[in-house]
Amino acid sequence: MRRIRFQSLLAALLMAVVAPATALDARTYIDKAMALIEAEDFALARAYLAPALISHRLHATERSRAYYLRGYSFYAQKFYVSAGKDYARALEFNPDNPATLYAMGGLHYYGRGVKQDRAVAFQLFEKAASFGHVGGRFYVGYAYLGGEGVAKNLDEARRWLTQAAEEGHLRAMVQMAVSFRDSHTDTPDPDQAKTWYEQARAAGATDALVALGYMYQNGEFGEPMPEAAIDYFSEAAADGSGPGMASLAHAYLTGAGVAQDYRAAHDWFLKATELKTPGSFIGIGYLYQVGRGVPQDMSKARDWYTKGAQIGLARPLLRLIYLLFEEDEQAEAASWVRRAAATGNVQPLNDYAWLLATSPSDDLRNGAVALEHAHRAVDLDRNASYLDTLAAAYAELGQFDDAISVQQQALDLAEDDAELADELNEHLLAYQRAEPWRE
Repeated sequence: MRRIRFQSLLAALLMAVVAPATALDARTYIDKAMALIEAEDFALARAYLAPALISHRLHATERSRAYYLRGYSFYAQKFYVSAGKDYARALEFNPDNPATLYAMGGLHYYGRGVKQDRAVAFQLFEKAASFGHVGGRFYVGYAYLGGEGVAKNLDEARRWLTQAAEEGHLRAMVQMAVSFRDSHTDTPDPDQAKTWYEQARAAGATDALVALGYMYQNGEFGEPMPEAAIDYFSEAAADGSGPGMASLAHAYLTGAGVAQDYRAAHDWFLKATELKTPGSFIGIGYLYQVGRGVPQDMSKARDWYTKGAQIGLARPLLRLIYLLFEEDEQAEAASWVRRAAATGNVQPLNDYAWLLATSPSDDLRNGAVALEHAHRAVDLDRNASYLDTLAAAYAELGQFDDAISVQQQALDLAEDDAELADELNEHLLAYQRAEPWRE
């Protein structure tokens, strides 16, 4: 009898596992999964979503939501390929799901789990925006502002960004401010930019203070006012802004608007590293490398560059590569370059190739390795600067015909940048004299 009861209980448990969920159960599972996602218990959330996803009683829009939630749980754990598959399934059941359209747009915009394609991203963001998604509206405006996936259009950028800003989107407020600065318009309006930055600050965007600081430091309101910049950097830093801390540290490092104080620079850089702020790792590493405010310690410099490189920051990664190469640790340097390439970070590839091709040190130069890395950089992003590096690598190997040909291609791409074109022409003249370029 006891054996029969045990078998009956086991059968009931198995039936509970394999039986399809009712519509009510499925909706309960979805609601529970959403609560678990909010609590960042992503694996358990997916366990609750599993029976909901196989329930044939759910409406298509409910099933779309369930796939979106599972996709989001994958995305939160950086399982981007799995996230993309679930987002695609969500769109099969509801092609007009704005949250999913926005999420899929993000994958294509950043190249996460799919090949980066900002034109596709723009189309997805635009469709999400048409259904009222505030993030979609922001990215459409941002794309028009920078010409990413669509032709630049300042009026359209401001129209979409204003809509997002009116719904409280902080980044939209910040980009509205940017749209009035000289990097995006021939008729800059610093007062309008300041108004938008102040609106963003009032809404909680502390880093808007940092941008205002740089406007004063760069003289966008007239003469440069570094002391006013320090006030903004200090306020941002006191409010917990990592960029504010790093900017204040850099001011102490250089003595811009404040008495030079290497120890204060060190302390503010250190606080900024706790927030993983770009610029802080290279700043504190530099202080140890040259011995400013702290005893010179190459090991600590290397440690700080490594910490920055490990979280994917390009500048400390490049500084680490330089340091390793200077210390004749070429194998480890090459390993870091490969890691940079694997993440799609093209800038270190290019800069490393430039160092190997143009260094005045015979011990540092290596034309063959420079050529390899320069080709990889150009394959990832064919622009004038990277072609310039490729030409320098050919020149270092004595292949001046190739160097001249590539340099002329670089000049064709730089025709709208007079300063860059002048620099590229200098390099071209050297190659025409059969001379490699030296920094």
